Amino acid sequence: MSKYSPTRREFMRTVGVGAAAVTVPTVVWTPAKAQTPFFKFYLTIFNNQQTRMIWTDLIGKNIAQLGIEVVTSYVPPSEIIARRANKTGATYTEGGYDMYSERIYYNTLVPVPDLLYAKRAMPPLGQNFYRIDDPVLEEAMSKYSHSPDPAVRSEALKAFQKRWYDVQPLNIVFYPQDVIAINPDLEGFNETTYNPVFFPRPENWTIKNAGSEPISAAFASWQPPSSLVPMFTAGYNESNIFGPAYNSLLAYNNWQEKKAEPALVESFTSSPDGLNWTLKLRKGVKWHSGEEFTAEDVIYTWDTIMDPAYGSVQHNSLASAFGSESAYKMVSPYEISVTLPAYTVLFEGFVLPVISIMPKHAYSSIKPEDFRKHTVSTWTGSFEVKTSSGQTYTAKGAVGTGPWIPAGFDPVRKAYKFTKNTNYWKKTPGNVTEFYVVNIEGADAVLSALKAGEIDAHDPMYDIGTLASTIDEEWGKILTFDSYKWQQTCINHMHPVFGTGVDTPLGKADPTRAAEAATYIRQAFNHVIPRDQIIKNLIAGYGQPGTVPMPFTSPDYDKQDLKPIEYSIDLAKSLMEKAGYKYS
Repeated sequence: MSKYSPTRREFMRTVGVGAAAVTVPTVVWTPAKAQTPFFKFYLTIFNNQQTRMIWTDLIGKNIAQLGIEVVTSYVPPSEIIARRANKTGATYTEGGYDMYSERIYYNTLVPVPDLLYAKRAMPPLGQNFYRIDDPVLEEAMSKYSHSPDPAVRSEALKAFQKRWYDVQPLNIVFYPQDVIAINPDLEGFNETTYNPVFFPRPENWTIKNAGSEPISAAFASWQPPSSLVPMFTAGYNESNIFGPAYNSLLAYNNWQEKKAEPALVESFTSSPDGLNWTLKLRKGVKWHSGEEFTAEDVIYTWDTIMDPAYGSVQHNSLASAFGSESAYKMVSPYEISVTLPAYTVLFEGFVLPVISIMPKHAYSSIKPEDFRKHTVSTWTGSFEVKTSSGQTYTAKGAVGTGPWIPAGFDPVRKAYKFTKNTNYWKKTPGNVTEFYVVNIEGADAVLSALKAGEIDAHDPMYDIGTLASTIDEEWGKILTFDSYKWQQTCINHMHPVFGTGVDTPLGKADPTRAAEAATYIRQAFNHVIPRDQIIKNLIAGYGQPGTVPMPFTSPDYDKQDLKPIEYSIDLAKSLMEKAGYKYS
């Protein structure tokens, strides 16, 4: 028996259905048999999403059946975020982490695995928090990212998926489906949040029977933002807010087609080898301040992200694409030329459609050390912006070219307010003129707000699938979306047992086989994840079993070779034995 073994009913009562940022006890799962554990590790769980808390805890219990002591703790997201960004790859007891779970995606709808899993993407400026360093994966990712030949890229992605499936650097649990409830009178809500390329588009929303202007709408986002400057973040909670204020050079047309179309770039051409690009910028676009948008703003944005002093999360990706600032130059106020040092899918797949363009005239005077606490990041207070015409504009948040103008943060309502940009460069069909993003924590709370008419829609983080049957069609309409994401258990590859393998019996006996031993253990973990049970009982069937970090509905997902992963305690134990552990 475990030292602490609550029933599912007790666990649900402890955390509370739809609970937000709850406090629950640290749980120590020990082997079912009376034996000394093979080893101990710490499983850290975000405490802000009830369903994920339960299935991650369930995985920890199952791993304990392999003869391992699993210490599970529930902490605020900020703690895990800080721990995983540890520059040395430290384990939990050293201030880092051993294992946690997360919902993840590429920062573009074009799969670019090296954004998350390449060696160059390790902290402090990259997002390979797992410190994966696999030569076979590295070669496949590099071929995919740097070949202009679509056939070569396709084969490289297949090689990436096969290698991942075989060695399991992280365990992919399932591919979720987004379930969202909206106001039945809301029309034009046709896409899920997918940072940073999709976010609420209230300029397309129509509230039926809303009466005369101002017509307002509200969108719920779970977690308060850490920064509202796009170059500093890749989270839902931030993009839900900053997204409507900014534009990128290209934009995705809709969630169904997921095709990029011109935005601030009106047209572009490239050489056959994909190295030389000419960008023609859209004329007549105005910043919220009234200043004209020009190539100087694009150059300023790229220069700022490329400068390590700003600590942008986009730095590594941009530096990988451009090599240096000499790769791009302004030809005229509305034309930019780019000469890439080598072909990279990052340019058209990430640089053009993902990076939000910032205003040089409004932001260039902000020092790197002041950016994160400035009004453009917090959206609290205001600041004055001087334009080239001599006018002064009072900004209450971001200064963008987007369809919505920030009007500040209301601390009482916990809401970010926007007004419609009547000078927006693109015609939009909606009738909403005031828009709010409201921070509401918890699934029950967000549905209560929808029922009371306080919000009109919400982001997918609320995971309301298990509550869908409680929603009355008079006050809520259920929408489902392919999320294009996956849930994974995150493994620290610096951990001496399941990361490097140096502390395994096999690794100690033969150091040349330490990495092999670590692979056996990760594979064992993979076989004790009850994917079918999680999907059926915990997410109400809204998902598919996970295999590799590729969206299940992506045309690049290798459906022919990726078979469901068998749930088997016996198979998992046989893999543990290959790593040198012996069962009594």
